[in-house]
Amino acid sequence: MSRSMTFTFASPVRREQSPAGAERLRVAAPTSTFLRQRALPWGLMTLGVALAVFEPALTFSYGWAPFLISLFLFGMPHGAMDWAVRNRLSGTSGLGPCLIGFLPYLAWMALSILLLVLLPIATVAAFMVLTIVHFGTADLFATGRVGFSALRRNLFILGRGCLVLGPAFAFHPQAAWAPFALLIGQPEPTGSFLLTLEATGLCVMVFGTVLAVSEATLPARGRPLLALHELVETVLILALGILASPLFAIGLFFLSTHAYRHSVRLASEPMSTASDGEAPLPRRLLRMHLDCLPLLVPTFAIIPVWSYLQFGRLDPYALVCATIGFFVISTLPHHLLGLRLPDFRP
Repeated sequence: MSRSMTFTFASPVRREQSPAGAERLRVAAPTSTFLRQRALPWGLMTLGVALAVFEPALTFSYGWAPFLISLFLFGMPHGAMDWAVRNRLSGTSGLGPCLIGFLPYLAWMALSILLLVLLPIATVAAFMVLTIVHFGTADLFATGRVGFSALRRNLFILGRGCLVLGPAFAFHPQAAWAPFALLIGQPEPTGSFLLTLEATGLCVMVFGTVLAVSEATLPARGRPLLALHELVETVLILALGILASPLFAIGLFFLSTHAYRHSVRLASEPMSTASDGEAPLPRRLLRMHLDCLPLLVPTFAIIPVWSYLQFGRLDPYALVCATIGFFVISTLPHHLLGLRLPDFRP
């Protein structure tokens, strides 16, 4: 993994002076900030598992709910921070220079739109692979594995990402594919296509489980608590993906874990937000949600227009499908920009 690949979401922070006098940020180890890094993800995923056990039909009837909430809380806002992040990383100011500097980002989105139109199934498949890498990389740095060997880091990235997507297609292939079928205008899948999705999902889930358990149980001096944390999180992700509807399970992980931890990271990083790194976390998260508005507001305009023009309706499910389409075209530049963040190690 590149040394510059940075998704360290750990806080709290404190400022120190380097020998050269330059200010730098020290990030506390995630294992010492359990409440900040684990409590919310574990709590919400546990509630999701409980709901899937006692009221499984609700996770299908309202599977769109986590993604819809994520439009306003953590999910879309953390992505909309890309405008502020790019400008602060490059030192750009003023509307004109900022728009010019953002053109490469928009070019990646335009290319993704073109590929989605010309090669829809291949583009969706590539998006899922990228999502595996993106989710895995984010949690790698959020859970304090920056200093581990390249082998362990890669085991964790692939294991975590496969755990999130694999169970959805292994146990609910038709429901997992439904948003993408609507997005690309494909008839409802049947027969061999569903069998292929199910078999692929099962292989991905088994592969991810083996990698995740292997990485967590490899010898690591002084890290038994971290291994226990990862095993618990692995069980929660698997249970949620197996029992709940795919849209609900992946949406809840996205909202409660990926987007939340990424938001904590961005709210703690001076190169990402204008907030005071010494301020309480809730205040910094609020500031992050304000800093993201220049890109979030246009996104809020695009999604309902997309939903109405393509699907002819504005119900929650259609809006969420348009949101997923937006992720298909924006995740690549979002991921690439994230790699430019400074490399802070616990």
